Amino acid sequence: MKTFMVILMAFIGVSAMYSQEKQASPKYALSFGIADNFRLDKFIMDIGITKILDDEHQLRVFISPRIFTNNSNQENVMGNIVKGIDEAIRNSFGIGTDFLWILINEDDLRMYGGPGLVYTIGLEDSKSTSEYANGDKYVREDKIPFYNIGVKGNLGVEWMVSKRISLHSEYVLTGLYSKQKRDSNVWVNGVKDQSSDHRRTTTSFSLATGVLFGVSIYL
Repeated sequence: MKTFMVILMAFIGVSAMYSQEKQASPKYALSFGIADNFRLDKFIMDIGITKILDDEHQLRVFISPRIFTNNSNQENVMGNIVKGIDEAIRNSFGIGTDFLWILINEDDLRMYGGPGLVYTIGLEDSKSTSEYANGDKYVREDKIPFYNIGVKGNLGVEWMVSKRISLHSEYVLTGLYSKQKRDSNVWVNGVKDQSSDHRRTTTSFSLATGVLFGVSIYL
């Protein structure tokens, strides 16, 4: 987290440097973007404020709320299990920054790209219930707090529909370092199984891609 804040301050310093060198009046844009696979059980959104440093450079700071839910109810699952219920919800909140270059600027169309950073914290709660033919009932609950820090690459296209409003589509590639702590508990017929208490910390690195569609309002 400290490393992220240091780099974020460095980006802000670059913003101030460009403002002094170019002596340009400050311009800003407020942006909203949602994922291309938006569903009622999967909410992905970015809200950003962009400072236009000059005709070729922009600095964007954004927040990224995320909500994922998954609920299923099955009969005659397998073997002696006659009913299975799975419930899960995963919430997270991210903050980040992007430094963008205007690669192409032709009439009302622009292409832009550049690197960025993102830091995310979140919590996943899941519950799995299995009912057996002999009447036994097993319930497993997992709580998984997590965080990740990532390096991004952005490439987008923007269409100015008016002087102050634009539509954009943006492809994002992110390399993520993640750490999570899993706390698991099991109940058998309403009685907690003490031997099932399990706590485990894991780390991982992954690559993620996504496409955001949105609108920007220039201020």
